Amino acid sequence: MVTKLDATSIDELLRQSNPFTSTTACVFDLGGIKFISPAGLVVLTAACHALSASGRGPVLIINDTGVRSYLSRTAFFSTLDGVATVQPPLLRPLTRAYEHLRGNNPLLIEVTKIASGAALPQLLDQVVDVLRYRLKYKKTEAFDIATAISELAQNTFDHNENTCGFLAMQVYGKVAKKRFLEIAVADCGCGLASTLARNPKNPQITSDVEAIRLAIQRGISEHDDPTRGTGLYHLLEITYKHLGSVQIRSGAGTARFRMDQQKGWYLRVPRMPGVQVALTLPTKAA
Repeated sequence: MVTKLDATSIDELLRQSNPFTSTTACVFDLGGIKFISPAGLVVLTAACHALSASGRGPVLIINDTGVRSYLSRTAFFSTLDGVATVQPPLLRPLTRAYEHLRGNNPLLIEVTKIASGAALPQLLDQVVDVLRYRLKYKKTEAFDIATAISELAQNTFDHNENTCGFLAMQVYGKVAKKRFLEIAVADCGCGLASTLARNPKNPQITSDVEAIRLAIQRGISEHDDPTRGTGLYHLLEITYKHLGSVQIRSGAGTARFRMDQQKGWYLRVPRMPGVQVALTLPTKAA
């Protein structure tokens, strides 16, 4: 049984539920879940939207009252209104019970739909403030990180048609020196392999893992333009510089990098449409 939902354990839930290789009704059983990270929130949200768009609106089983309350606080339920069914059924007020608190906690960005650039400035301002004043990054470093996140968010609608992306963030840790941030962006679009194949100058891609390996190289893009294709490369540079971790997921492939260990892993995972990225950054060392 899956007991947490984060950037890695979401794959076990997808493996158990088998939502994108089966034609039967999809049930996500969250009955054993006790912890959910921003990555878990946005990947599951994107998965539900993809299933709904295909005419197979999923069912989510969520029994724990504390988890249901947390999901309501993070606006998870409101982003799935009309997209997924929750069992036991939600009391209607619970769906949007905490909407009046959206944006009130500086250490939290609730699940936010990204369909255009209009929502980004306010979100990025919050990210910069957290990095500067909570995690002690320099102003230039904070803006550099925000630029990378902005590129990720814009990719969710720039590279896809008739879809959108989702973003969420949370800061963990009560002791200032041990705090860390996780921010995640997910979409249910066409994925890296299809996007990169639009540029005939890119090598032929035979797997999603191969597409990720290619996408993190400087200058690799769907566009025949040497100034494009810096987003994921830039993201890895930032992660390396600040000893964070990053996971890039697309289709049936994932890449996980832990820069404190200077290691990366490439793995096959259950297939899911789109691209999903999770970035974790620690408090800046003195």
